[in-house]
Amino acid sequence: MSERLSAREVLALLADAGSFRELPSPAGRSRPDGPLGWQGYDASRARAAARTGEQESVVCGTASVDGTRAVLIAFEFGFLGGSLGERTGDRLEAAYTHARAHRLPVVPLIATGGSRMQEGMLALTQLQRVARQSALTREAGLPQIAVLRDPTTGGGWATLGAGADIVLALPGAQVGFAGSRVRPPDADPAAYTAEAQVAAGSADAVVEPAELKGVLGRWLRLLAGAGAGAGADAGAPGTGTPAPGHATASPGTGAGATPGTGAAAGAGAGATPGAEAGASPDTQTEATPGTQTAATPNTQPQATPDTQTGATPDTETGASPDTQPQATPGTQTGATPDTQTQAPPGTQTGAAADARSASVESGPGSHVTPGTDVAGRASTVVPAPVGVRCAEPAPVPHALGPGGLPGSGWEAVEAARAAGRPRAHAYLDAYFTERLPISGDRCGGADPGGMLCGFGERDGRTVAYAAQTGTATRPAGYRTAARLIRLADRLGIPVLTLVDTPGAANDAEAERQGAGAAIAEVFGAVAAARVPVTTLVIGEGGSGGALALAAPGNTWATPDSYFSVIAPELAAAILKRRPEEVRPTADQLRIRPQDLVELGVVRGVVDRVDDSRP
Repeated sequence: MSERLSAREVLALLADAGSFRELPSPAGRSRPDGPLGWQGYDASRARAAARTGEQESVVCGTASVDGTRAVLIAFEFGFLGGSLGERTGDRLEAAYTHARAHRLPVVPLIATGGSRMQEGMLALTQLQRVARQSALTREAGLPQIAVLRDPTTGGGWATLGAGADIVLALPGAQVGFAGSRVRPPDADPAAYTAEAQVAAGSADAVVEPAELKGVLGRWLRLLAGAGAGAGADAGAPGTGTPAPGHATASPGTGAGATPGTGAAAGAGAGATPGAEAGASPDTQTEATPGTQTAATPNTQPQATPDTQTGATPDTETGASPDTQPQATPGTQTGATPDTQTQAPPGTQTGAAADARSASVESGPGSHVTPGTDVAGRASTVVPAPVGVRCAEPAPVPHALGPGGLPGSGWEAVEAARAAGRPRAHAYLDAYFTERLPISGDRCGGADPGGMLCGFGERDGRTVAYAAQTGTATRPAGYRTAARLIRLADRLGIPVLTLVDTPGAANDAEAERQGAGAAIAEVFGAVAAARVPVTTLVIGEGGSGGALALAAPGNTWATPDSYFSVIAPELAAAILKRRPEEVRPTADQLRIRPQDLVELGVVRGVVDRVDDSRP
């Protein structure tokens, strides 16, 4: 078990030298011996203050951690076991309010036994205050990164800890909802540890104390630094900026947005991460009715008082994720076999002048005016709904495997199943200069061998990733990917997904773990994402378990991949064909990368390059 540090000691361990500034404590008055008149309570508080030098169980302030500014909340376990009372709630509320007012991430450094029993139910209801502040901060698009110290139990774990976006823990720390004195006598103590919480998918990583500042600093830089997204309020209300990933076909072109550029990407008048938002936490910020930015003449919807995304006093400065318009990618660009080329990343594989034009879906969210043809020719761009963020799409990675397109469907299957083919780890290592993983679905499961999720740095900015590893993906893997995509969307960070699975796990245990519901979560997260999602199929694309991660209108493929409604062997079995008919069945399914381009399922096939970076 790690050494138990005081609040001031852990702040000194993490804060850059001379950067910590303690926040003023709210003026609150308590009745003698507290709200319950608990005999001896004032004396207990006085002894705790004399022993620790603190007046409450938390110390709150701002500091830089490896150069990134944040609000730090350090619990003092020596003060009545780090318990939460009314005055603790006052300090926590003030700290979160300050974070939102100054656009700062929040880092709870937790060491608590739970609620303060000497204050009874009034102490317990502080958990509701904390949960409310955490929810408001989440809506504002600000990250929360918790550090679990020893012990982290009770309501402190159930709110500040488990409710954070990223959860780091010190080795051997006692972590669990039930404290050591309230568990069943035969309970396995190993289940109430930091390590057990990581294994159960409730925490992301165990970090050694000597490495904590560096790891926390990297997380803060990725999620809240200059290269991170601008958060929930990044899009200026009423600007009418085109939604990322949507069709912006110019008259006569019928072509969608090029990967790596996006439609008016980065044009949102969003707040710079860490900068003052210009509004107090209780001040409503609304778009001026009729405000328009970069809108096409005669097509701009004007913001009216009934459609503005300004925050109400209860939602601070960010529009509620449940009420913001959703951008549904809907562009597809395909080439016929005679015109298809292997496109380098960041370029669109478009059809030649005599080939068929790119198709543009005209369903909800496509932003193509009614009356245009299916290819989107002579279309007029309609601005995206207000409140939609404009993040630059993640660039498409280069292929790492051998070049050359497969001659038959079965050759495509064999190339994708080859033992030596590059898989997710190789692609992620080549794509990012650094990356940090998240782990667990927060529902009791993790799939570290089947789904890799996290955030990384690419060309100075943050990109989120969810990558299948070539195995059958477990339900926990899908739920972790959905968690990743939703978090990235809330923080305004673009997403890269790598598709590579023979299919979702289909054993009985997978069904008991909710395979269908887990896959549905990923479909829903991708469909609802307001940030652009870029997908590369790097190996096997096995049915719906693979399609769930694919971005409609922005999916690409490597030469050594395939994508199929069903595996050729299973298709032949269903059709009651002989084993020797599996190969022609693969051809019938049209699963080669070039087939997928012609069908409009993927936008293009990416090339291999000799450079070490894609």
